[in-house]
Amino acid sequence: MPTRPQKARRLLQDGKAEVVQRDPFTIRLTVPSGKHTQPVTVGVDMGAKTVGVAAVGNGSVLYQGEVQLRDDIHWRMDRRRRYRRHRRGRKCRYRQPRFNNRASSRRKGRLPPSIKSKSDTTVKVVRRVASFLPISTIRVEVANFDTHAMKRGVSRLPSWAYQRGELYGEENIKAYVRARDDYTCQYCGMVRPPDLEVDHIVPSSRGGTTTPNNLCCACHECNQRKGKHTAAEFGYSEVQGRVRRRHLKAATHTQAGKTTTLEALADIALVETTHGYVTKVDRLALDLPKTHYLDAVVIASGGHRVELMGWYEAMRAVAKGNYRQRRGARSHLVASLPREVFGFRQWDKVQLPDGSVGFVKGRRSSGQFAIADLDGNLVKGSITHRKLKLVGRASTLLTGRREAHSSPC
Repeated sequence: MPTRPQKARRLLQDGKAEVVQRDPFTIRLTVPSGKHTQPVTVGVDMGAKTVGVAAVGNGSVLYQGEVQLRDDIHWRMDRRRRYRRHRRGRKCRYRQPRFNNRASSRRKGRLPPSIKSKSDTTVKVVRRVASFLPISTIRVEVANFDTHAMKRGVSRLPSWAYQRGELYGEENIKAYVRARDDYTCQYCGMVRPPDLEVDHIVPSSRGGTTTPNNLCCACHECNQRKGKHTAAEFGYSEVQGRVRRRHLKAATHTQAGKTTTLEALADIALVETTHGYVTKVDRLALDLPKTHYLDAVVIASGGHRVELMGWYEAMRAVAKGNYRQRRGARSHLVASLPREVFGFRQWDKVQLPDGSVGFVKGRRSSGQFAIADLDGNLVKGSITHRKLKLVGRASTLLTGRREAHSSPC
């Protein structure tokens, strides 16, 4: 359980305790003692991009933080797929294409890598809190999203409507778009042109999706003149307005990984669930600003007033290591840089000469390193390893302490 800094300092000086970790600062007694702990409740504000975590006990907040989840996994896998396909078209390293023989893709309960990473990171943060606090209950905010109804812009659908999606009765998505637009070019207005095509309103190269709301009919000439521009840049803002502003990616990710996350958290402590509308009412009653870690505080406290902390722990999830095996994008040269360079690893937490703290983002065999802050922004493009002091070893969670929002709670 938490103790006063004066008592912790005295225990360390007398040799009755040892330092376990510095962020957050945790000590462990080295002498026999009674096991007297009080119940601690952890609140989890689940999200698709950011997760808030807080621990409440004895009428005060014992820990609060939020973690930025990874959103680069799909992009990395897609890039790896493109590299693999390009290699098959050249006389270089080759691997026979595989079809339907990946057991991990067919096993029951499988999650896509992007969603699994978010679920695993949420559980890892809670386990980290459980490593220095005796958690008795985990209270999680969950939500049920009806993505079919949300996609159609209604609150509820009849039961039979779930079997009749947007493309019901059409051969494919192109046939649906042509029929929806009455076989008319949406740019020049030509009716039933002989070369009618289906165009992306926002091109795929610029993040556009192949969904009906991002597709429209266009004749060949208009499609070629539009090129890689959006419809608004092409001069047709009314066509651009068709693109749905509300994306359902976050709702889908949260919904898909909810069950797996709750099952994993149940192995740590007793799990209870709550809902977002309850959290909102309690947060407004306590006059707290809208942040992920303060939402977690409200969830953990059950809406009761507690003593807040003046700081919170900001975390960012990163890849476990650098899996790049070749020096260039299409090079045959092996990237032979060892795991440690002059005693430092990628994402090691280091202290700079001016006293600030950063993370090793890039390493060179010459001893010149690139240092980034917690958000991944470059702080030092080149600094010698001799001026760096190791603070903490690399982990998949980059952590740092930040000032919390002040509140009258």
